[in-house]
Amino acid sequence: MEKYIHVDRCDSTQDLLKEQLTQDSSCDYTVSCDFQTHGRGRGENIWEDSAGTICFSMTILPHLIPSFTALELSVLICRFFETKRISLKLKWPNDILTQKEKKCGGVLIQSHQGRWIAGIGINLFFNDPIYGGVFTHSFKFKKEEWAKDLSHFIRNHRYLSQDKLTQDWLLLCAHLQKEVVITEGDKQTRGYFQGLGEFGEALLSTPQGVESLFNGTLRQI
Repeated sequence: MEKYIHVDRCDSTQDLLKEQLTQDSSCDYTVSCDFQTHGRGRGENIWEDSAGTICFSMTILPHLIPSFTALELSVLICRFFETKRISLKLKWPNDILTQKEKKCGGVLIQSHQGRWIAGIGINLFFNDPIYGGVFTHSFKFKKEEWAKDLSHFIRNHRYLSQDKLTQDWLLLCAHLQKEVVITEGDKQTRGYFQGLGEFGEALLSTPQGVESLFNGTLRQI
């Protein structure tokens, strides 16, 4: 059983979903809003809301290899927009990019009371020098309907094959075989992005050999 909840305004759809799970954890939820005031990204990052942004959170089963869950959902979001004749790209570990490689979305995975929660933010359109939108023009739309359609697509198109998921992710990767820097804390690792390891980690070819990085922020050089 799935419950769909949409509100006009909330601090965070992730927090609202956690409240629902505290009351009843027996079913699946998708929670969306028209405006989110304190959206969160990875680490200490925030997710800025706007008129062209859809923000929602959903309970989700982890992937067969749990550390691939955010990677899987990122691929599924790209596949959803392919049905709209829009091609997007991916940046490790969980960023969604426009064809001009501006960030237009992201996925954040958390756990709460034994359940997995995916927080998803997508700029359908966004006018900013740094960030981009899926579409190049603005239009009228209902955030509730888009969030519901996208969450429904994700639930019904999960990957059963690890090899197929990795193959599709690499096809969408914006930086495969390109020189990048991955920063984690005070450590920076520079090399050529070779793909994904068995747990979804980034594989970088460096002068010292191939290094595996499980966390960090990637920047293409």
